[in-house]
Amino acid sequence: MDYYSLKMRASQQVGEGEQKYEQHISGAERIVGHDNVEAVCAAMVRRALTHSKGDPDFINVKIEKISEDDIQILDALPVTRIDVDTWQQGRDKAFELIGEAAVGIREKLPELLRETFPMRGAMLYDIATGTRLEPDHERGVRATYMDALHSSVVDSQKNHFNEAIVLATKVANAPGMVAEFCISDDPNYVTGYVASKELGYVRIMKMKEMGDENGGRIFLFDSRKAKAEDCINYLQKKKVLIKV
Repeated sequence: MDYYSLKMRASQQVGEGEQKYEQHISGAERIVGHDNVEAVCAAMVRRALTHSKGDPDFINVKIEKISEDDIQILDALPVTRIDVDTWQQGRDKAFELIGEAAVGIREKLPELLRETFPMRGAMLYDIATGTRLEPDHERGVRATYMDALHSSVVDSQKNHFNEAIVLATKVANAPGMVAEFCISDDPNYVTGYVASKELGYVRIMKMKEMGDENGGRIFLFDSRKAKAEDCINYLQKKKVLIKV
């Protein structure tokens, strides 16, 4: 069977003169069969044009044929849900869970999270040395080439849960990965998560205030277990389908 990787990125120019910069509006990616390429691309464009963060000035859609032999199949992480009354309680719970997975990291997480807010990708933080390992600190590291196995749904609306568990499962299986911490930058979505092979995928139902555009993602990595370049190569290049 022929598979295609589809990626969409949309952005908007913000500011004036020397203060002008490119703001991320929307992004999506899928791995689909030949017959679904056209419909899924159209849905991606609709999603970019109707996003709550505004009208994009630039939309890029990339289509890449991939070999079925290059695709790894993974079982989705088991899911648990934690309800909280406030976003502060949600973050405290997330920091607690991450602290259990990576001893000594809990007190550093609030500051690390703030550093991720302007980043396009995720922070890759080495818990063994206390250093950031992204080759480009502004861009960060992006996990790509992934989708749900047998997914044929064509929908222009973002399904936060489905997309997050696919991404979290791939990340958890990267060499040397200890845990992931994520808060969405969507101002209309307040749920976040922590995830690892040991924790599973833990949804925390409130981790920021409604309307807050700040969000970030931290990959906690252990250089005593694997090389950083192997982890980054897996995240950015390995093709993965998740049995959700």
